[in-house]
Amino acid sequence: MSGRAFRKAINKEYDFLTKRINDEDLNDSEDIDQPPPKSNLFDLLNEVTDDTENRNSDENASEPEINNETLEPSIRLTSSTKKKKKKKNKKNTPAENPMAELEKKTRTGKKVEEMSEIELEALIREINDKFGNLSTAQQSDDNGNEVHQSSTIPSNSFLIIDARLLDADGEMRRMFSSGIVDREIRSRNYARTIKRTLLAKPRQSWPPILKFGLRMELLKENDGIYHFKFIHSQQYQVVQLDFLRRIATHDPNAIISLLHENPYHIDSLLQMSDVYKMSGDHTMAGELIERALYAFEKSFHIKFNITKGTSRMDYKYFENRAFFLGLLRHVQSLSRRGCWQTSFEFSKLLLSLDPSNDPMSVLNFIDYLGLKAHQYTYVLSLANEWVLHKLQDWPNFAYSAAIAQFLLESREENNSAHEMSKAMLEKAILYFPSVILLLSEKCDIQLESDVSESSFIQEVPSSNYLNLLIDHYVDQISPLWTQPELINWLQTVSINVVVKMQIPDYKTSLGDEEFAKALSYGKNLRENSFNEQIPLNLSRYIVVSENSKFLAYLPEVTSRDIDLHDPLPPPDGVSPYDAYSESSNTDWDSILAVDLRRFLGGVPVGIIAILAIYSVILKNYTHYGLFIK
Repeated sequence: MSGRAFRKAINKEYDFLTKRINDEDLNDSEDIDQPPPKSNLFDLLNEVTDDTENRNSDENASEPEINNETLEPSIRLTSSTKKKKKKKNKKNTPAENPMAELEKKTRTGKKVEEMSEIELEALIREINDKFGNLSTAQQSDDNGNEVHQSSTIPSNSFLIIDARLLDADGEMRRMFSSGIVDREIRSRNYARTIKRTLLAKPRQSWPPILKFGLRMELLKENDGIYHFKFIHSQQYQVVQLDFLRRIATHDPNAIISLLHENPYHIDSLLQMSDVYKMSGDHTMAGELIERALYAFEKSFHIKFNITKGTSRMDYKYFENRAFFLGLLRHVQSLSRRGCWQTSFEFSKLLLSLDPSNDPMSVLNFIDYLGLKAHQYTYVLSLANEWVLHKLQDWPNFAYSAAIAQFLLESREENNSAHEMSKAMLEKAILYFPSVILLLSEKCDIQLESDVSESSFIQEVPSSNYLNLLIDHYVDQISPLWTQPELINWLQTVSINVVVKMQIPDYKTSLGDEEFAKALSYGKNLRENSFNEQIPLNLSRYIVVSENSKFLAYLPEVTSRDIDLHDPLPPPDGVSPYDAYSESSNTDWDSILAVDLRRFLGGVPVGIIAILAIYSVILKNYTHYGLFIK
């Protein structure tokens, strides 16, 4: 880019940001779930206590809610008289480069040195997206595909959570009339609490939460990344063993009975949530998931911070798996309610726990949630800059990134040609042509006969793994393809690709060399990159997902029993309950010991040990025929 064009782009961006600053109207709003009480000395004391207890909470948790139109940059722009004056004076000042602008003032009115890590990383990402490649060098691999090598944007920047956007009620207020939503919120009877929780709000109908045997410990810290593990106390292990025994009866009443005695037992809450969901009571199912997440949050380590993207958990530990499962179920529940922004933020949280292994296969649906939440820049950046996987070679990201680019271009007045998004969609079609035909069938899109009858478009992948990825993506993304402009875009680009393959001199958005390389790369990709078995994390997600039709792709999984409270545990899994789970016929004395320990869970450890010895004595009596069962 020439210096003149570069300065012009900067001026345009500055004018854009200044306009947004002046158009914004930031009104300090309070949580209307809980009307503020009259101020008194005790309230002031509570505020001081609350501030002390919330040291590990997100700094932005109490900031005002965000207008739905400005959700894409995760930091809200503020309005001030000083900034309006600066806009007037800006016309007479020379244009500066983006880095100088970054160092002068940020969108929040802070200097760089005053910014938090979250604000700074989000601002850097937006500047890179707007000005293009200021910190990211674009290179081409051997196949002509752009490779982004970033030195300033770590993958961790994609895992940062805006705590304000974890509130589904807040999103509902932004979407609908506040009066209607507020009546619905009041009907839930949220409880008043001193310390605000982020994952779920407690309700007055919930039993008070005391120490129930679940805690979290810090395993290690590496370069600012913290690794945690949940711990089950001896009391909790007794309840868990009882749960395993009751779940084997396949009687929901047995789990309900256990919940009456232990209202915050995680696996029981998630199991009953699944029961209510299958019976059609989605409201109760969602409430039980929220209660489980509330119990988890009350057990967090003081250094466990869900907003910074620096807290990790290993899925191999049994005690951690229910947290992953609860978050995934919550994402599904929020999506069903249409709370796409909240669902998207929770999916980022779920991904942040183990981004390398992604045990719940978040990367197979986060692009869709990002598009539904209007986070187009995020989807584009994730596809190009995620260093742990080459997401551009995945069917969902190849197409979703093109859609995100198209929708971003649609916001610009002078970009009606959509050349960049057309080139991206052409490349996606050359990589995974069968998506087009499936989309046309699913969404009733009329394709040109040359397209629908093309042998290239009709190609069916030989890989079961790739077929599952494509089938799942089409089923998931199809609601977006009801927009006429997207349909016209798809029809135009698909015919261009087919004609180009028949007439090499035909002009497309991709140049001749790029087109040929993408065609060759796509063929190699389909033939060689998806030949392995379906990964365990994807199989696990399919089992937990709400669409059972994809289970047909997993015959080796569905042919065996699956525990829905612990679906498809990892082969290197570590569990204190393995001995119990592997025993198909638990002997009489172990059941007796479990029952005794359950009813005497508060008894000191020494007494429980005596009871265990007594159990062994009973076994010996049984062996010699001195005790009749």
